[in-house]
Amino acid sequence: MGVVGTAAETPAAVPSRYINPIPLPDYPVGRLVRDLPRGKLNEPVSLWLVDRAEQYRELADPTALWFDNQWYLYPSCDMAWVSADEGRTWQHHPLNVRDIGYAPTVVHHRGRFLLMASDSALYAGPSPLGPFEPIGKLTLPEKAGLPGQTDPMLFSDEEGCLFYYWGCTPHSGIWGVELDAENPTRAISEPKEMIPFLPDTYAWERLGGNNQNPNLGWMEGAWMIKHGGKYYLTYSAGGTQYPTYSMGCYVSNSPLGPFVPQRRNPIFRTTEGLITGTGHGSIVAGPRGHLWVFYSIFSGAVHGFERRVGLDLAEIDEAGELYVPRATSTPQALPAKEPAVAWMPLNEFEPTIGSSSAANSSGRFAADNSMTTWWLPALEDSAPHLVTNFSAPAIVHGVRVIWRDIGLDTTTGHGPGPFCYRVEAETAPGVWSTIIDRSESTEDFLIDYRECEPTSALRARLVIVGHPSGIQPAVAEFTVFGVTQR
Repeated sequence: MGVVGTAAETPAAVPSRYINPIPLPDYPVGRLVRDLPRGKLNEPVSLWLVDRAEQYRELADPTALWFDNQWYLYPSCDMAWVSADEGRTWQHHPLNVRDIGYAPTVVHHRGRFLLMASDSALYAGPSPLGPFEPIGKLTLPEKAGLPGQTDPMLFSDEEGCLFYYWGCTPHSGIWGVELDAENPTRAISEPKEMIPFLPDTYAWERLGGNNQNPNLGWMEGAWMIKHGGKYYLTYSAGGTQYPTYSMGCYVSNSPLGPFVPQRRNPIFRTTEGLITGTGHGSIVAGPRGHLWVFYSIFSGAVHGFERRVGLDLAEIDEAGELYVPRATSTPQALPAKEPAVAWMPLNEFEPTIGSSSAANSSGRFAADNSMTTWWLPALEDSAPHLVTNFSAPAIVHGVRVIWRDIGLDTTTGHGPGPFCYRVEAETAPGVWSTIIDRSESTEDFLIDYRECEPTSALRARLVIVGHPSGIQPAVAEFTVFGVTQR
C-alpha cells in the first residue's frame, strides 16, 4: 500500500513513561470483518453500531507473561508483542500460529510453553515465541450444563500441577478442572463451576450499557493468579461491547475451590473518560515485584468488538483483596521510590482547524476524551492540521495521537499502514518549531505516543503529511502532555 506525503523524520527516543491505550504497532483488522467488503452488515447484527458495514481494527482479551525480564503479550486477533523496557515500547513478533481464536492463553509449564485459544487445539513450544506445534485437542468429561471451551485460561501451580478455567456464556459461570500435567489434553478431575452468575446479587454482572438486562451477563475472561498463598480467580461480565464491562474476583485456598467472592467487587470498573469497558484482563506479577493488569478497552465506533488494550498497576489491599486502583489515560512513570511529576493534558477543549478544506467535522472531536468520535479532514487536503491552545504557557513533554482509518477495506487493497505527521510547538508568538517528527514513518501505529525534549510552548499543532493509500486519516484524539507554567 502506498503512503501519501514526504518529509524528513528525526529519530525518536525511547519514552520514559507508558500510556494507555498501549501504543502497539500493527493493530490487525477485526477477525469478523477481514473479508467483509463495505456495505451489508454481517452476523451478529446486534454488535454493529452503524447501519453500513465498515472494517475496523481490534485487539482485546490480553494474556500477558513476564519471562526473562520481558513482557510477552498475547491478545485476541494476533500474537505476539514483546516489551524489553517494562511496557514503554513494544515490538510485534508474529508467531507461527498468529490467530487461532479469541482469548489466547499461554502458560510456562514444566519447561515448555502451552498455548490455546477459544475452541482451539492445544499447542506447545520451547519459548514464549514458539515455534508452537499442536499436541491435540483438550477433551473434557461429559457433564450436564458444561459450557463450550471459550475464553480458556491455563494455570500452572508451583508444584507443577496444571489447571484449566473457562466459560463465556450469557447465563452460566466460570468453570475449572485439573489437567494431566504430562498430557495436558486430558482432564483428571471432574469439571466444576467455580463462579456462578449472580445478577440479582451483583447488578454489575448484568448485560448492557446500564447493566439493565437482568437475565444475561456474559460471564467470561477467567484468569487465575496465586499471591500470598491465596488463589485469586478473576472474571469479567456486562458485555465487552459496553463501557460498563468490568472485572470481578473470587478467592480460595485451593485452585479448584471452593471460591468465595471478595467484598471488594467489582475489582476493576471504569465507565467514564477515555478508558472504559476495562474487562477481560490478565493480572501478572511483573517487574520490580509489582502486580500489573493487562485489559481490554472499549472503543466501539462501528462495532462492539472494536477494542484496544491497556496496562495498569494492580494491588492487594490490607484485607488481602485484589483490586485495580484506577485506569490511567495520561503518561505514567514506572513505579519507583520517588514519584514523578504528573504530566497532564494541556489541550483546551476545541482545537482550531487550520486547513483550507477541513470543515468536515469539528476540531473538538479530537479533544473530547473519546475514541468513538473523531475529526475528519478532507482527503484532498495536502497538509491538514489542528491547532490546540493551552490554558497557560506550558512545558511540553509528550504527545499522543489516536487515529481512525476511515475507508479501511482490505478487500479493495485499502489496508492499514503508517500515518505520517509532525507536531509543532509555538515557542513564541508566531514562531513554530517541530518537536516530534514522524513525517517519514514506516510504522503502523493506530495509537502513537512520543516524547520530546521539554519545550516551553504557547500552543501546539498536529500537521498530517501522509497516510495509507485510499485511507482518510481521521484523528480520534490529539493530546499534548506536560506541565503548565503559572
